[in-house]
Amino acid sequence: MIGERLAEVRKDHGETQADLAESLGVSLSTVRTWEQEKNAPSHEMLVVMCKRYRISSDYLLGLSDVDPAYEQTKQSTALTREELLKLREYERFLIWQRKAKNAPR
Repeated sequence: MIGERLAEVRKDHGETQADLAESLGVSLSTVRTWEQEKNAPSHEMLVVMCKRYRISSDYLLGLSDVDPAYEQTKQSTALTREELLKLREYERFLIWQRKAKNAPR
């Protein structure tokens, strides 16, 4: 499961196996063996990859099918800057609306 998830996340970030290998200080063949499930990264390397891609270890290890932070990151990269600003503005409006609804009268 690690290899499949690692390849997915790496590609979502627009990186090649060579890019990842260089950033981690490992060989290209090492990354390939991880993604092909022939070998597994060390615990220390898992931590580095989770921090690098801002994903949970549970998601990378296959213990969870969803990583809310990663899903949010994927969605936000699909939006333009203007759309993100509108989304944040709407979020502030909803919070204001909830507070106004719950305010004592």
